Amino acid sequence: MVKNKITPRKEQALKTRQEIFETAVELFDKKGYEKVSINEICKKAGVSTGAFYHHFKAKDQILMEEFLKTDDFYRELAEEIAGMDDYREKLRAYTVSTMRFLSDMGLRRLKVTYHTQIGPDKKASYLGNEKRALYSIMEALYREGQEKGEIRGDLSSEELARLAIHCYRGIIYDWCLANGSFDLVEASERMFDVLTNGALTR
Repeated sequence: MVKNKITPRKEQALKTRQEIFETAVELFDKKGYEKVSINEICKKAGVSTGAFYHHFKAKDQILMEEFLKTDDFYRELAEEIAGMDDYREKLRAYTVSTMRFLSDMGLRRLKVTYHTQIGPDKKASYLGNEKRALYSIMEALYREGQEKGEIRGDLSSEELARLAIHCYRGIIYDWCLANGSFDLVEASERMFDVLTNGALTR
């Protein structure tokens, strides 16, 4: 007995959603998020506005859905570095690879993503949700360092992870403000050295 078989109707719905998504991202990259309307997305994708709202509540949800892929990246990265023995190098690999991934996403897309998350009509931000993989993995890395006696124990692993993420997010924000005029990965590596030296046991 075959379970969870996708019906033709469901398959078509998935294709429609994917077509809307890919069309929107293409237009955002080409023209800029603010200059693209839902009507334009629908026209280029060959769907009705009703179909759009069936799959997405608003235009910004499309961009956030793409950004959600970052959490999948964090989980895959955590698995890749799990076997590393050197704690400091493991934390560096996680930090640098994460910032390189965000840099590769592109300045324009990061700017728009941040804009959609801090607008005046936003009551809650997904980016700041501490239940995300970003937070849980970083916290686990600091906890591992504490258990090995390599990381200071006067602060909890949760607080250390939170402070580190605040610092790296600040670098990303400055990178956006500076229109990408400095190397995001290099800046994160310098910040890593400062943070790590401050977290190490004496």
